[in-house]
Amino acid sequence: MTDHDLLTPAEAAAMLTISVKVLREHVDAGEIAFIPKGAGKKRPRMAFDRKDILDFINRRRMRKCPSTSQKTRRITTTTSKSEVIGFMERRALLIAEKQKR
Repeated sequence: MTDHDLLTPAEAAAMLTISVKVLREHVDAGEIAFIPKGAGKKRPRMAFDRKDILDFINRRRMRKCPSTSQKTRRITTTTSKSEVIGFMERRALLIAEKQKR
C-alpha cells in the first residue's frame, strides 16, 4: 500500500456522499478505520484505505422487509359516558345560588 492508495478525509467523505464532519463522527464511533498521519494527539490527521471505506458501505447495506400483515384502520366503538358541562351556565347557577342565600 502506498500513499497514493490512501484517501484524504474529503475524498473518503465524497466516496460515501457525506460531509467530513459526519465522517469524523463515524470514525469517533469506531465504525470506520483510519490510518493516522503525523503525530497529532488532539486531532490526528487521518488517511483512509479504500477497502475500509468499501467494508463500511457493505456493513451498512440494508433492505427493507415488506410486512406480511396488511395494515387495517383501527375501529373503535366505545363512547364516552361523561356529561358535557356548560361552564358559563354552571357559573351563573352558582352565582344565583349565592345571591339567594
